[in-house]
Amino acid sequence: MNRYHFLCCTLLTLTPTAFAQVANTAESVQIQAATGQVTVRSSQPTSLAKGSDYTVKIADLDTNGDGRLSRREIPASHALSFEFHLVDRNHNGYITAAELDAANWK
Repeated sequence: MNRYHFLCCTLLTLTPTAFAQVANTAESVQIQAATGQVTVRSSQPTSLAKGSDYTVKIADLDTNGDGRLSRREIPASHALSFEFHLVDRNHNGYITAAELDAANWK
């Protein structure tokens, strides 16, 4: 047994109750750890944090005039580039005006 396996086995035996109880809900997982209960949330937020700080319209960035935005049309330094996956609610690779409004990116 090499040192890596020995270390892994040692750590596992020292923390037998770290992940003893897991309860699944639609938006979170609750784990009973040795130090107490931990809740991990994995849901997408309903709106962007500070979304109202940004102002953008489809026409501002729509270079091909199809009425929607693709990743290629958004400059890499633009704030929307970093939040594209959150704004594109149906995950079809395009952002529409309705998706911008729903994300508070007016």
